[in-house]
Amino acid sequence: MRIDSTPFYLNPVPDPGCYGEITGPEALHAGKSKRLLAGDHLYLMDGRGTMALARILDQSPRSDVLRIQVEETESYTEPVPRLTLASAIAKGDRQSVLLGMAVQMGMNHYIPLKCEHGVVNHTSNMKKRWDKIILQSCKQCRQPYIPTVSHPMMLERLCESSRESVSNGSSLMIVGDPDGESLDSMNLLEPLGLEEIILMIGPEGGFSRSEKQLLDDQKTLKLRLSDHILRIETAAIAICAAIHQQITSRR
Repeated sequence: MRIDSTPFYLNPVPDPGCYGEITGPEALHAGKSKRLLAGDHLYLMDGRGTMALARILDQSPRSDVLRIQVEETESYTEPVPRLTLASAIAKGDRQSVLLGMAVQMGMNHYIPLKCEHGVVNHTSNMKKRWDKIILQSCKQCRQPYIPTVSHPMMLERLCESSRESVSNGSSLMIVGDPDGESLDSMNLLEPLGLEEIILMIGPEGGFSRSEKQLLDDQKTLKLRLSDHILRIETAAIAICAAIHQQITSRR
């Protein structure tokens, strides 16, 4: 019996003992790229916290439909606090690296930031590509919840929408800043009832003076990620990794 360890996306995932079908690109990937056959086993994920083990019953001649039977399922609780990354958009394939690696480092939600010094403008076809990158990364690292992607947001709007939750202690905002504090000197997870940590990375040219004032008014924590100036994708991955490690070490 073969079991492919990388889960395939199917939403919803049937209950144990029930039947279902994997279609389209996921079925083609299983049948042609992975060469899975009737009798083989595979893992499924619905992106909403359910993982399952299923057996392939049969497949269509073109391998674009797999009939499966679920044998067992496991449900995972959504992580708390939720890790939101808000960053300027990196150029070209660097944005793909940013998203794929951030998923592996525990990102649960992504907000593309529109900044005064930003050089990449958001376009309508970006989200479709980003969703695909995020899904592939979730499958690779077996993250049971697929991170969501927001519409582009100005920093001012992000601060406004988060002001109440920051004031009552359910949200925490942290920005990567070369002049900030080291991680060891920050007590990030001491507040009780913390539901979300919002991590912010500015554009290559940095936040503008007015944007920095917004962050100061919001009492945003400033975290020094390195002694060097980092590119957007490097800074985003570094801040996700640092805070995710803090979260997991407390669980």
